[in-house]
Amino acid sequence: MNNVSQRQKNLWNDEVIPDFVNTASNVLNDTKSWENPENDDTNLSIKYLHTIEGMVNNTNLTSNDPHKYDNVELKLCNDNCNAFNASVTTDNGVIVVGFRNLHQILPQPKLAGKNAISETTILSVTTVNNTNGTKSIQMYFDYSQTRLPNHEMYCVFWDEHVNNWSDTGCKWGGVTNPEICKCDHNSAFTILMSKDEEILPYMDELTYVGLGISIISLVLCLIIEILVWDAVVKSDISNFRHVAVFNIALCMLFAHCAFLVSAEPKKIIPQWCSILTVVKHFFFLAVFFWMLCLSFVILHQIIFVFDHLRKRVFWGLSITLGYVCPILCVAITFITFNNGEADQYYSKKTCWLVYKGTLKGSIYAFILPVGTIVFINLFTLAVVIMKIATPTVSEAKARDEKDVAKSMIKTIVFLSPVLGITWIFGFFMISLDLTLKPWAQVVNYTFTVLNSLQGFFILLTNCIGEKKVRDALVKRFKGSKQSAHSKVKAQPKRHLLL
Repeated sequence: MNNVSQRQKNLWNDEVIPDFVNTASNVLNDTKSWENPENDDTNLSIKYLHTIEGMVNNTNLTSNDPHKYDNVELKLCNDNCNAFNASVTTDNGVIVVGFRNLHQILPQPKLAGKNAISETTILSVTTVNNTNGTKSIQMYFDYSQTRLPNHEMYCVFWDEHVNNWSDTGCKWGGVTNPEICKCDHNSAFTILMSKDEEILPYMDELTYVGLGISIISLVLCLIIEILVWDAVVKSDISNFRHVAVFNIALCMLFAHCAFLVSAEPKKIIPQWCSILTVVKHFFFLAVFFWMLCLSFVILHQIIFVFDHLRKRVFWGLSITLGYVCPILCVAITFITFNNGEADQYYSKKTCWLVYKGTLKGSIYAFILPVGTIVFINLFTLAVVIMKIATPTVSEAKARDEKDVAKSMIKTIVFLSPVLGITWIFGFFMISLDLTLKPWAQVVNYTFTVLNSLQGFFILLTNCIGEKKVRDALVKRFKGSKQSAHSKVKAQPKRHLLL
């Protein structure tokens, strides 16, 4: 019929179009009948699409009344119109044909390096009377509302030259406008969703190497603290600080070890996956609550200069915050989410808490307390920096701007690891979809490097970086060498006496 109409130069008019659309719709009623079990040939579906587009090019529509049937909908649009679960916006008059089931019989997309699937309406857009002019169009696909986090969407059209889908000349609206497709030409369009989540190369390797370095660093930090404790802890303030640092390092060590043990959840039985989730949940929370204890000590020291914190108050506060609060958080979360049920409290795929959307899921039993603590600790860091920037009158005479700047930088470097300030990148990471390039990649890599090496930074800044600790450590080793050397010298004398 199309070939005859073109040869006779007869245009399809408003009277014939309803029958034409109805017939085209009926053909798509049973998509299984299009399948060729012998060779999965899809040439017939391609020919169907080309024929419909050819007939549309040979129409002379004047009415704006829509022609809608079960599987095909045709409209004459001058600005904006809908077709099933999609819509088109254009500056010129176009004829839009929406196909409901056509994606099931057309060839599946084969985009270079992209694994995607077509599951929604296909729109065929043709300029009225096949005229030339601006062909830029903007389409909206409701299918994008089903987009999974970190999954790329592709706006594509059927390219007759390669006989496949192509994204040339089309652009996806991105994570901020996921339903939008903009194309600079007319054709048959659709939107695809990637089957696979966006991944960052070498992220796992960076994490495991960083955690390995951190675990070794934390063990060394604990050993150093034990070796120099008597020599370094001479006052209540130093006692409070080193107690907090010791517990931060200890809890972080257990948390990192549990993280590495659960690195491959498929190899772990479900019971152990649940246990390791509880262990990680508790010790990571304990790390931050001990950071909060240290933050309170620093604030008290700055604000109440002449009112010293008593040991009994510190120990009561630190034990309550450092261990009781994490236990309560984990216990309440565990009970709330069906007594630790899989896919409710923890995920079998990650052996970690579950995220189900904004303020949904057990993960917020970790995010909310950690976010609050990081905000308080950031305030503490700001107070310390302000204190350095506004010295007393006697101090101001002896210091210049370079000294103040150096002190600020040193304070930020030394306090950031033990106050968890670097976890700010984690909150940006949660809010940034991986399809938002390159910012999401920069934030993810920064967070991974800084936080997997957090134990190493604590060792550098709060153990080796502290002069009193270095001096005490050197003195202890020198004393050990001198003691061993004197014993070696004493042995021959005893031999002679004997």
